[in-house]
Amino acid sequence: MRIFGKPVFPRQIILFASGLLFLASTTYDVHRSIKNNETPPSEEQLKALEEYIKSVRRSP
Repeated sequence: MRIFGKPVFPRQIILFASGLLFLASTTYDVHRSIKNNETPPSEEQLKALEEYIKSVRRSP
């Protein structure tokens, strides 16, 4: 197969497509994380985090 006059193998197309998919999914995940971190945690979340930290510290 030729693209822009150069021979291209199917394996190269698959590699390029998977690279684009990886880049797109990573970009989406980063933007989703930024959007989710814009709102401050609620009181219930803070209490749950404090309880978890206390339980982890007691374990060792």
